[in-house]
Amino acid sequence: MKAIYQYLFLIMFLTVVPLALWAQNENQNEPDIQRRLEMIERGLEEAVKTELSTLLANYQNNPGVLLLQAVLTADGTEATKIYQSIVDNFPRSEWADDALYKLYQYYYSIGLYKTAEQKLDQLKRDYPFSAYAAEDVHEKPASPQEQPTVIKKPATVPKYSTLFTLQVGAFSALQNAEELRSRFEKEGYSSNIFTIVKNGQKLHKVWVGEFQTQDDARRLSSEIKKKFNLESMVVSR
Repeated sequence: MKAIYQYLFLIMFLTVVPLALWAQNENQNEPDIQRRLEMIERGLEEAVKTELSTLLANYQNNPGVLLLQAVLTADGTEATKIYQSIVDNFPRSEWADDALYKLYQYYYSIGLYKTAEQKLDQLKRDYPFSAYAAEDVHEKPASPQEQPTVIKKPATVPKYSTLFTLQVGAFSALQNAEELRSRFEKEGYSSNIFTIVKNGQKLHKVWVGEFQTQDDARRLSSEIKKKFNLESMVVSR
């Protein structure tokens, strides 16, 4: 009989303790969204996908979890609905500006520039202290502080001046930008990091490819969406 009690205690210990540790690691019932977003940026989206169903079940209507769901949604239209729901239903969430920026990227990438500009204007108006509010896709850098930090130069110099590139990410942490750049370079894409300083804050933009026309850039944008599940937008250089 003693052996049975010992066995039952062991089963309970192995079941309860991992759950307690998991809950503790989730910072008092708040999931660690930032860590999982960084995992996705490093190409570990499959690992996050395996957690998504559990997160959705345990944290219903959590804007951070919804953001993860949208980022991992391959269908751009469906992802847009989720991003918009975050903006509409959780405007004071720390993830609302992220969702709004994703909407801006998506609409810009599919050529709906007026809608994209509306989202960007809303971002700057409602979240003026967001790092994304410093984004300006139309103006070229005007000061030495905003000159690009080129990580890798193309092997050959094109016969024409490059007019457009694709922005695939923007990060306050340089390490995250470097990891995303390395991910693209490992797949054979030319990439560099463009760092700007606005209002005392650094923002590191990851640019991929060099194009003479917007149509060429948009074709690569579609390819990147399918291959990396990342939204990108055409920017002028």
